[in-house]
Amino acid sequence: MSSTDILLSGRNLSKTYGNMFTKGNIRALDKASFEILQGEICGLVGPNGAGKSTMLKLIMGIEPKTEGTIDMNGMDPRKALGYVPERPTFLEDLSAYYNLLYIARLNDLPDAEGTSRRLIDEFGLKSRGDDIVSTFSKGMKQRLAIARAVIHEPKVLLMDEPFSGLDPGMMIELRTLLKGLKAKGMAMLLSSHELNEIDQLCDSILFIRSGQIIRKDGRGEVEKRHLLQLTLATPSEQVVAALSRWDGGTVSDDGLLISKMVSKEDVPDIVAEAVRAGGRVMDCHIAQRKAEDLYAEIYLKEGKA
Repeated sequence: MSSTDILLSGRNLSKTYGNMFTKGNIRALDKASFEILQGEICGLVGPNGAGKSTMLKLIMGIEPKTEGTIDMNGMDPRKALGYVPERPTFLEDLSAYYNLLYIARLNDLPDAEGTSRRLIDEFGLKSRGDDIVSTFSKGMKQRLAIARAVIHEPKVLLMDEPFSGLDPGMMIELRTLLKGLKAKGMAMLLSSHELNEIDQLCDSILFIRSGQIIRKDGRGEVEKRHLLQLTLATPSEQVVAALSRWDGGTVSDDGLLISKMVSKEDVPDIVAEAVRAGGRVMDCHIAQRKAEDLYAEIYLKEGKA
């Protein structure tokens, strides 16, 4: 990974609320550091009060940071960032089109009218583009909020609880929409309690606790090593021995499941080696630990200790 792949990074970001007149200061963010790569969708996960919203606000400049640095690889944050707050507000007595047009003109876009109409269509609001926003459902407002946030074509989109209050159908629509933005090269950092959506959408997860980033779990193409699980029709010591040149791994008690932590490039060679050793391979897949399992491991077990 080169430095040019990093679109957004934070170093030792801290935020303290309070002053000399308050009884006690609150450390909402405590030396948090992170990196977001080009085209990466990163989920920001943690319990209530962990510092998720504070971190997004510091990146956007909505809240001043107490200490630390934010770097956008030389880009102007005002142009390179888009933001969808947890509870977006609109000019409710105006249409969706005029809400977008207002933002387009604030950004001095060369074809404000055309861009606004195009986004109305792209975000599935064509039939309601001229209706006033006060008549919109939660899902329609969320699509409008994202359209507004990307109208200036930012490199990174920040979202605070984008799935909150949406029904399953709306979640599917929003997931598809966000994957479309990723396909265009946009990176995203989104805070969410919807762990199933994190699983299906995100390339990585940042876990935050008490204002500190405690772990980043790589997923999909961002992850360098994967858990490969090979299922055999019958146990075979020859296969186990043949695969021993790939370090580590486990074999189930019945000898049918062989697990290895490997790079993706090694997978075809491992399968071929197992077959050469006489193994009858029934199944081979790369397993990914669910966000819910990781959440329980990081937060819930600690609470019981």
